[in-house]
Amino acid sequence: MPDADSLTRELEDSNDAMLGYDWSRLDFSRLLEPRVLRRLIGMGVAIVMIAWPDRTVLILGRLIGVGLIWYGTTTLWSHRRSRPVRWVGLVSSLVTLGLGLFMVALPSETEVALGRILGVLLISTGIVRLIETVRHRRRSDLGWGVASAILLTAAGGLVALFPAQLMSTLIVVTAVAWTTAELLSISVLLHPDRKTDTPATTPELVAQWFADRPKTVDDRQQLYRELLYEGDTAQTRTIRFGILMTFAAVIAAAGVIADSTAVVIGAMLIAPLMTPLMGMALSLAMGWPNRLRQSSLVALTGIALAIGVGFIIGLADFGNIDTLANGQIVSRASPTIIDVVIAIAAGAAGAYGWSRPDVSNSLPGVGVAIALVPPLSVVGLSYSQGDFDSGNGALLLFVINAIAILVAGATVFLLTGIAPLTRARDNQHRVRTALAAVGVGATLIIGALLVSGTGVATNAFEQNAVADAVDDWIEPFEGHSIVRASISEDLVSVVLTGPTLNTDPSADSLADDLSADLGRDITVDLRILLETRDVSGG
Repeated sequence: MPDADSLTRELEDSNDAMLGYDWSRLDFSRLLEPRVLRRLIGMGVAIVMIAWPDRTVLILGRLIGVGLIWYGTTTLWSHRRSRPVRWVGLVSSLVTLGLGLFMVALPSETEVALGRILGVLLISTGIVRLIETVRHRRRSDLGWGVASAILLTAAGGLVALFPAQLMSTLIVVTAVAWTTAELLSISVLLHPDRKTDTPATTPELVAQWFADRPKTVDDRQQLYRELLYEGDTAQTRTIRFGILMTFAAVIAAAGVIADSTAVVIGAMLIAPLMTPLMGMALSLAMGWPNRLRQSSLVALTGIALAIGVGFIIGLADFGNIDTLANGQIVSRASPTIIDVVIAIAAGAAGAYGWSRPDVSNSLPGVGVAIALVPPLSVVGLSYSQGDFDSGNGALLLFVINAIAILVAGATVFLLTGIAPLTRARDNQHRVRTALAAVGVGATLIIGALLVSGTGVATNAFEQNAVADAVDDWIEPFEGHSIVRASISEDLVSVVLTGPTLNTDPSADSLADDLSADLGRDITVDLRILLETRDVSGG
């Protein structure tokens, strides 16, 4: 493997002569051009999808249902008139028609139906791709073909198992990606040096935007030295990493046991785990398998240290550890969609901070936001106490955080020019294979955690739905506010504060609302904390 000093020679052939993208020169008079307006409308639709993902799923389901009804009706008519009657086509038309009627008539079940359909399509596509890859046996595409086929199949299985929980998330992710792509396309179309009559698709425009964002070799060289564990200092840096991870794990485990947020934050600031993860993100974007392997080994070592230290401290007699009452454990045992948002934003901020030396002082804040070590400590502590549900939930939180860091980090490195698009394009086979392999591993890990802890996974997915339902339910009751709303399997615990009047909210009505929203019988444990107010004047 070449050392860090050889990176300059390796990158001298990259396209570094191009100028950075100048946002100040954009010609906003082109906003009225049809192709720009089309993209603005597309962004508007995507923003609506982000704001109302549940409604988007219902609308999309009904549109698909109408399409299935039309397709089933027309094909049924053509098959009925054909001689001899083709029974296979006739039956498939009837099934298509019935599915369309179901999706239109039962909108509450649309989300599940869409999830099942998408899951089956992904599984079928993955199986077909795997068969084609094995049949052709082209060595250059073998790794990518097998990895992508397994990824599609595994992702389809997850969507089919948890359709109601994942469809809204998929809608939001798709809409965010769509909005980003259209925004970059518009910025390229508004550039004054671009001819107005030049046709280009959105992928071509996005690629052009990336191509205009390279950094200088010196900028990348400095960052590579900081993120990659190689060269003469590799051994020293690895030892230093292990020592800091051990200290951070001890502090995090102690902070969790003491239920002290301040101590846990101290562990976040010390933990160096973000560095190898950023190295992995950079290696993924550049198509460097050896450096990806090296950074992965460092990261896995840190993960094992954090879990192991937490497990050992949990076995020691440092006091009673109530995994069901400890706030630090409970808060990390059931990850929600907001944790995904935080992880993506923190991963992007970390990559941007490393890319820009002038904002590198924000990296400690990124370390606090992403909170990588505390979930691993919770895993070890929970396992040591025999609470595997809480441990699996915390492990799921860490895996989600790590995946978000890799995806957001690689994307930001491309956006800032730290990973030149020309280099990624030259190594696109390696990049695709590495990304697919990471995706397969992440999907299998998440799938195993979800399947082995279905209750934890379902609670994590449904927490936001519970919060929204309680917000809507409490709105008519003036003077009441929510203190806490949480779900554990089929039990929802709600704590309110407010006056006690004859018009107090009833647990029965909330249970009915939640049962309708979640599609199963829900028991509600409702507690109202008395709030009185006495004002007098002298």
